[in-house]
Amino acid sequence: MSDDRILEFGTAKAKPGEKGTGYIKVGELSDGSPVNMPVIILNGKNPGTKLLLMALEDGDEYPGSLGGLDACNNILPDMLKEMNGSVVFLPAVMIDSFRGNPYGGGNRNSSLDIDQGARPSRPGNPYGKYGAQLGYKVDQVDKEYDPDAIIKFHGCKQMYGIDVIWCWSAPPGSAHDNFWRAGVIDPDRMLILGHDAADRARRGLPPLPDRPLSMNLESNGGEGGIGNGFSGDTMRDSLLNVMRHLKMIPGEEIKSKDIKYVNYIGDLGPEGKIHSAGINTTRGGFFTSMVDIMDEVKEGQTIGLIKNFFGEVVEEIKSPLDGFCKSYYCESPHIGSGQWRVFALAKVIEVR
Repeated sequence: MSDDRILEFGTAKAKPGEKGTGYIKVGELSDGSPVNMPVIILNGKNPGTKLLLMALEDGDEYPGSLGGLDACNNILPDMLKEMNGSVVFLPAVMIDSFRGNPYGGGNRNSSLDIDQGARPSRPGNPYGKYGAQLGYKVDQVDKEYDPDAIIKFHGCKQMYGIDVIWCWSAPPGSAHDNFWRAGVIDPDRMLILGHDAADRARRGLPPLPDRPLSMNLESNGGEGGIGNGFSGDTMRDSLLNVMRHLKMIPGEEIKSKDIKYVNYIGDLGPEGKIHSAGINTTRGGFFTSMVDIMDEVKEGQTIGLIKNFFGEVVEEIKSPLDGFCKSYYCESPHIGSGQWRVFALAKVIEVR
């Protein structure tokens, strides 16, 4: 970035008060044709917070990308002359996964790594597999832009449930906590899902830095609970409220009360410890949830059933703990053993 605040990434370029769009080349196919990742730049007229947005790190998690695109294409461009700071948006990080098949519909993981390599690794490797090379290109954007705040959008199409902000716990009233709270515009539809400081230490991670502020926004279900649908409205509105909180755009920040802070809790592993990957089945068949989203569950309670073609119950899924149902499987009426988690359970830490 030059002294006159011109922002340029790939073929996208924007002066202060302008919007720029283009592509960043992240790889090549075997015929030499490029793999191009889209990028949108919104450069406010005035200096201020630098916000980096990323979506579709999983190629089938659409809501955040759609919500971000709505904001960046239809709302924020009209505010550029009074906007403080800038936004750089990568709306399809895993562009090859997003492409999916020629009839439409993305894949979750990359098809360009032999090992179907999930999300791009960071900081990546310019000489590694495709996923590592892509991760390196994304990391270069991050380093060059040097953002003050980062929002990553997700939206698990396999699960239906309440929307969440994934984050690490921080003291009430801290910059991080206020940043996360700004993302909650409807406490009845969104939780803050935070790991505690001790968990961060166990994972070998340092304490939260002063900057960048960061959060993952995740939408867990579309209208009627059919996958994650095509609605990114919640993600869009959360993004705009966060930008009001950061004093990037005009308007009064929505400050929600009675926000639930929860711990994500999963199944019991073979060693008897609680895992965070969710509850899987050991049998295949037709899945039925016996509880609704946010219903309380008790240890030992039957919360789901797996039935075979003859209507026989082949597995009763029981809750391993006291808590509530955060989300359940919805991608299709049937599921194989261990194919995907059928429940994600959580416990409320506090409400404030």
